[in-house]
Amino acid sequence: MEVPGRTQDSSPKDSARKSLSRQRTIFCQPCSSDGDTMVAIGYCQNCNEYLCAVCLKVHRKQAVSRNHIILDGDNMPKVTLPTVTPNACSDICTKHENEIIKYFCMSHDAVGCGDCMIIDHKSCKVDRIQDISTEYFNGTEHQNILKKVEQFVKDMDEIKRELQASEGNMRQAYTQAIKDVKAFKKEIIDYLNKAESEMLEMINERKKKNEMLIQELQQAESSIGRNIREIQTKLQLQVNQANDLFVEAKQVKAKLDVIDENLNRLKKDISIDVYTFQHSSSMEQMVKACVPLGDIVDGSKQKIENRASKHDCLVSGKEVTDHTGLDRKSISEMDAYFDCEINIKTQDDASDCFIGKCALICPSQIIVADEKNKCVKLVDVNNKEVSKYNLKYSPTGVAVVNPNRVAVTFPGDRKIQFLTITAGNKIIESDMINVHTSCKKIAIHEDKIIGITDTSVEIMSMSGQLIKSLSHPNMKWLIDIAVIPSSQIFYVSNSLKCFDVFKFDFDGNLIATYKDKDLVDVRGLEVTRDGTVLVCNWTKYGSIHMITPDCKKIKELLKDDRHVRYPWCVTFCNETNKLFIVNNVSNLDKKFKNVLKVFQLR
Repeated sequence: MEVPGRTQDSSPKDSARKSLSRQRTIFCQPCSSDGDTMVAIGYCQNCNEYLCAVCLKVHRKQAVSRNHIILDGDNMPKVTLPTVTPNACSDICTKHENEIIKYFCMSHDAVGCGDCMIIDHKSCKVDRIQDISTEYFNGTEHQNILKKVEQFVKDMDEIKRELQASEGNMRQAYTQAIKDVKAFKKEIIDYLNKAESEMLEMINERKKKNEMLIQELQQAESSIGRNIREIQTKLQLQVNQANDLFVEAKQVKAKLDVIDENLNRLKKDISIDVYTFQHSSSMEQMVKACVPLGDIVDGSKQKIENRASKHDCLVSGKEVTDHTGLDRKSISEMDAYFDCEINIKTQDDASDCFIGKCALICPSQIIVADEKNKCVKLVDVNNKEVSKYNLKYSPTGVAVVNPNRVAVTFPGDRKIQFLTITAGNKIIESDMINVHTSCKKIAIHEDKIIGITDTSVEIMSMSGQLIKSLSHPNMKWLIDIAVIPSSQIFYVSNSLKCFDVFKFDFDGNLIATYKDKDLVDVRGLEVTRDGTVLVCNWTKYGSIHMITPDCKKIKELLKDDRHVRYPWCVTFCNETNKLFIVNNVSNLDKKFKNVLKVFQLR
């Protein structure tokens, strides 16, 4: 029987179902953060979170949340409350474990429990946290903290990116360091292979010479032997015939004198020099000292160096020194101070020295070409001793091929003489080559000879064969040449009409020019390891101009120094920062003659 005012659709059960379906279902917030969907049965006013049965049980057990106010069932809010609401304080005081932090002291910007306020802040104005917390939420301090935290998040993101970049740089540095070590090892092996080939070539040349000498001596012995046997036979045949014997004896008498002379010469020449290999004492010291290939250098401190400096200890010097350059000033930042002078005139010199060129073999040894006395001289820098080797011709230039081999130029005879320096610092002549023109000065570049005439630069093989001849309108009277290792660049000094330094490439293209009002005349050149060019300013009160690789003036060294007059040639040691200068002019004062001036850069 139907009741008025109620239909089937509006039964109490159906109305309740529809009412419940219209209510919003609230889920546990801690579970939701883990991706789980659990219906909330309670709400924590302190934490402002909805909790399921499991989370609520844990919440009531934990010491930190045991005293929180929990609303459950119909008492809990049916919608998510605002993030900040005034709620009861629940954080436990660190000093008084049974008390809750409820108060704030504005004077000391500190929070604490009631005991804290009584003991430490009884004379201060104290507020209840519950009374001021809502206002604080929208205050400046809270906003600043939010901004600072936001900035911290950004900083951490940046740090993360930098860490990732650093990790990439670390891997790259590791790979590059391994590559560099292996490349340097290959350079050393290549150098040793080349040095071995040169030594074997010298031994083979000596063997060929000795074989030719033996062959000539054998031929002479055979010829003399035949003549003696022939005379002996003729004399024996005429032994019983006095007249014939007399005639034959008189005829062979003249031959006997010739044979006697030939026999004496044969006896003198028959002794063949026996040679042995004497290894380099410098190499032996390196092996015994277990010298490392290099060092691991902090990239922020490592100077940019020319690649050639990596094997200076093998190619440019006999002594092994530190090549890292850590905490060292660049050459351009240094000044030169007089250190000492070394007398380079020997007792048997016929005249005063005229040193056309000097070159550094190693930090303790320099070779100089003495044109007037027809010799080269080895200068021991440490002991201030000089050893001399006389030459057939007058040398004007000298260049270091390797620590045991140098080359000197004889322009008047169009020859270049190679000399070998033994482990005992004795000089022996190696091969001499003929060149197509008069080379005054030379430089050794890899496996080539770079020489200068008055008006051209000649690029030749090590055997003297011309590869290329370079000329330019600015090459009028060339004085000296300096080549940058591991590059196709060289510098020349010119001293006619214009007193300049020119920078060319190996194709003869003019790259840069250096001229300066204080550069009166030019002579010797030197390029340091970092590419700085040193130029002798050849004048009465001379100096050394220091210029950049692109021919810009850095500064003038030793200007008005009492030890410098007409500086002719210069060389520099990258290991000790020592500068070596020789003064030259026809009427030079005696106190400047015959000495090698040594200056310390610091």
